[in-house]
Amino acid sequence: MKEINLGRVLIENRHKRGITQDELAAYMGVSKAAVSKWETGMTYPDITLLPQLATYFNISIDELMRYEPQMTKEQIRSLYRI
Repeated sequence: MKEINLGRVLIENRHKRGITQDELAAYMGVSKAAVSKWETGMTYPDITLLPQLATYFNISIDELMRYEPQMTKEQIRSLYRI
């Protein structure tokens, strides 16, 4: 399984928007320290905050998590064929 590198995604998208950790924290309703810990990988945001983060940065949750499917849709379908 791939390592989750949410911090790098948050930093990149925060810089693209030109906002500070304080501004992101205020929007998310958390402390600046929480955002800092997310960005350094010390902690992760609560799963319930992922949709809000993705929406704020105008990206999908998959993009936020840098998720890449391990199987194609066709491979998945073939597993269910009899």
